[in-house]
Amino acid sequence: MKVLLITTLFICLNPANAFASSIPRNSRAFSSRSFLTRLHGGYDATIGADPATPLQLFVLPQNTCPYVQRTHITLRELNIPFDMIEVTGPTKPDWFLKINPRGKVPALRIPSLGYDAVLYESAICNEFLCDYASMTLCQNQHLMPSCDPLLRAKIRLWNDHCDNVYAKTQFTFLMNKDETNDATLRADMENALLMYEDILADSGGPYLLGKDFSLADIHLFPFIQRMAVTLKHWKGYELPREKFPKLLNWFENCSTRESVKQSSMEEEKIIEVYKRFVEADYKFGGLNTN
Repeated sequence: MKVLLITTLFICLNPANAFASSIPRNSRAFSSRSFLTRLHGGYDATIGADPATPLQLFVLPQNTCPYVQRTHITLRELNIPFDMIEVTGPTKPDWFLKINPRGKVPALRIPSLGYDAVLYESAICNEFLCDYASMTLCQNQHLMPSCDPLLRAKIRLWNDHCDNVYAKTQFTFLMNKDETNDATLRADMENALLMYEDILADSGGPYLLGKDFSLADIHLFPFIQRMAVTLKHWKGYELPREKFPKLLNWFENCSTRESVKQSSMEEEKIIEVYKRFVEADYKFGGLNTN
């Protein structure tokens, strides 16, 4: 497979940031249908974009964000060509804030639909991509059922549980510094995960909807992946197989998908990234409720 990497360097106001470090040569991370552009400073990646330009996915350096991984997986599952653009620096440039006023990733721009065709928030981006694949590209995709309103609603409910219940228990347990509270916080997290064990029992697996890999799996996977690495490293904790046999089998099945492999960090990189957060008692956007 030919791998094409495009590195874009621009001089910004701070000369120290004028040059990018080399891009990791990880052939898993990019396919021949995607490009990587690294931006420093205030250059607007959308200026002069031709309508034929592939869809643009804006990410953090080295694509470390679990929310971005959701959209990265979705794009690869749908086989939609895209240009992956790394937006560097702790302070986002004005042009990116026009794309996403919250300054967060992922964000999408779809040049073929017009200069202002921009989206953000992973769940919204992913539903759009499924509808775009079905309605514009005429794909018969199965990530988000197009003709079953009940299943679509269930996926949204499960995703809401991930964001507003499970993720909070995961990061609160990880970031807890008072060992006397660990047992309670671990129990809270496991109780939040039991819903997925029950869903898999009802669907028969191997995925949350049954035989079809869906946005529900994509929404949950990056957080389970990071939980498996970070909690083992900092808490010596692993999900008990006797309590979560179906969820662990689900995780193993998801991990073998090519889209997941191409979008995932190595365990060492996950630990490196999260070490900064653990040492700084990071709030994870309010998910850490300690």
